[in-house]
Amino acid sequence: MKMREDGGVGTGLVDDAAVGALLARVRRVAVLGVSDRFNRPSFRLAAYLLDRTAWTVDLVNPHVVETLGRLCAPTLADVPRPDLVVVFRAPEAWDAVVDEVAGVGGGAVWLPAEVADGDTTARAVARAQHGGLEAVADRDLRADHKRWCT
Repeated sequence: MKMREDGGVGTGLVDDAAVGALLARVRRVAVLGVSDRFNRPSFRLAAYLLDRTAWTVDLVNPHVVETLGRLCAPTLADVPRPDLVVVFRAPEAWDAVVDEVAGVGGGAVWLPAEVADGDTTARAVARAQHGGLEAVADRDLRADHKRWCT
């Protein structure tokens, strides 16, 4: 774990410049666990990514056929290799998700903020890093994209 500038303990990429460098390399994003309900965070973020970024966005959810006017793939293996996978799955599934991302050759995972306890997040980040992935946790992708990519 890394110490944040504010003295708190953070996990994954917490250095702003490292996050900016990651986002500068992203060309293809998969939103894993995207919802078809407009009031869900995954729906709102996917809509933002589709409308406000130049990235190719793949929507992935085995339980959703279509959302935001696009078909959803059932698994990450059903989309081209993503540079970044944004995770909208329950924390209990994060270990399996990290393994899946590594298995398809993904470059990085972005874990949602304020969803899991610190130990669960730290374990998922360590697993990602051990699998050769960059990991970002406890950060707002929309805010970081606005800061670094616009």
